[in-house]
Amino acid sequence: LAQVLAPNSAPAGPASIAPGEFLALLIVRAMLGEEPKATLVDKVTNFFVDNLWQYAHIAGAAFLFYEDRLLCSCSIAGFVGLIAACMLLEATRVSPTHGDRLWRTVVPVCGALAVVFSIGARLMGWTSHMKICGALLAVCFGITMVTVKGDKDARLRH
Repeated sequence: LAQVLAPNSAPAGPASIAPGEFLALLIVRAMLGEEPKATLVDKVTNFFVDNLWQYAHIAGAAFLFYEDRLLCSCSIAGFVGLIAACMLLEATRVSPTHGDRLWRTVVPVCGALAVVFSIGARLMGWTSHMKICGALLAVCFGITMVTVKGDKDARLRH
C-alpha cells in the first residue's frame, strides 16, 4: 500500500513481490489515474502496432498492382472518376468533402467497383483495358455526382 500511495516511486518488479500483488498494485495505480512510464520496448511495440500495418497494406497493394495491371488500371480510373466529379461539384459551389456521403458511401463503392470490374473482365475474358477503365470512370463519376449532390451537408457552402 505504501508503494501505491507514493507518487513518484517506480512499481516494484515481479521479482520482489508476488505476481498477484504486482497485478493488484498495477490495477490500483490505474484506478488512481497513474500510468507507468513507457519503456523503450513499449515505444517500439507501439510504433510497430500503430504504423507497420499501414506500410504492410501499401506494400501488398503495390505487389498486387504489379501482378494485376488491370486492377491497377481500374483503381486509377475509379479514382480519376471520383476526383473529376468532386472537382465539378466544387465548381458548382458544392463542397463534397464536407458531407458524410462521400466518405461513407462513394469512396467504398468506387473501390469495390474497381475490384468487381477487374475480376468481371478477367472472368468474361475481356482484354480491352481502355473500354473497361472508361466504363468504370463513367460509373464512378456518375455515382459520385448523384450521391454527393443529394447530401445536404455538402450543399451548405456559400
